[in-house]
Amino acid sequence: MSKNLQQRHFLGYLCVFLAAASWGTGGVYVTHLTNLGASSFMTGFVEHFFAVPMLGLAILFSQGAAGFRISKRGLIYSVIMGMITKGCFKMAYDNTIATVGMSTGAVLLYTAPVFVAVMSRFIFKEYLHTRHYVALALNIIGVVLMVTLGDFNNLNLQPIGIALGLTAAFLYASNTVMAKIAGGADNALTMAFYTLFFSALIQSFTAQPWTAANRALFTQSSFLFWAVMKAFVTGAFANLLFLNGLSMDIDASKAPVVGSVEVIVATLMGVILFSEAINIVGVAGIFLIILSIYIMNRRDGDLTEIS
Repeated sequence: MSKNLQQRHFLGYLCVFLAAASWGTGGVYVTHLTNLGASSFMTGFVEHFFAVPMLGLAILFSQGAAGFRISKRGLIYSVIMGMITKGCFKMAYDNTIATVGMSTGAVLLYTAPVFVAVMSRFIFKEYLHTRHYVALALNIIGVVLMVTLGDFNNLNLQPIGIALGLTAAFLYASNTVMAKIAGGADNALTMAFYTLFFSALIQSFTAQPWTAANRALFTQSSFLFWAVMKAFVTGAFANLLFLNGLSMDIDASKAPVVGSVEVIVATLMGVILFSEAINIVGVAGIFLIILSIYIMNRRDGDLTEIS
């Protein structure tokens, strides 16, 4: 592999890493928005609703009106990603949490790397070596340990909740695959703009921002502050980085493992800002996730590439 290609891949994985770390801060904004009276549907909606004009302004300043032009292929992928792998994912995951709780929902969601690995094998012909399977297993075990802190009594295994959680995981995985397929079809900034536009559109039907109670939220300066912050960090910034990273020819099967840093950031934010508990089991989970990221991206001889 040429040095330039190695640098391109490194930047791609770095973008995915930073995007996931940004998503990991989402719990902070959700906590504040929920305390102000916003439903889980509204917190998801405002993230993409306010991110759209931010991305629009970025396009205007960097590319002018021409930056809004998008190819037919790019528009199709934007609609699919926005409405299905973003919008429907958020609705499925919100309902998962409402049904089985945060811990079980997080565990189910992070089966996504397995879905990505299977889809990448058939769609991109990415072959996984033994160490990649080890990394996937360590990643899932790490997430389970960190989320549950070793107390498996908190897991809620209702069939409907499991079905919703696995649906959310599949949609989460599909977003990675679709973003890689879209690749360089259009500028990442343009793709992010249209993707989040269609996501906000589909989420509006469940969030119902036009109701009196939700309209009242938009009159609160504190609500607007946290909504705009969430939109910038976890909406505009994170999605732009993620799409840009996947356009750099990185392996789709590696992306969700690298992206699991989101769980670490979310946990540490909870511990630092909200005094949430963590024990030695949770720390072990963090270690396993970091180890899985290292193993998945380690280069050694002929096993360097997934091809």
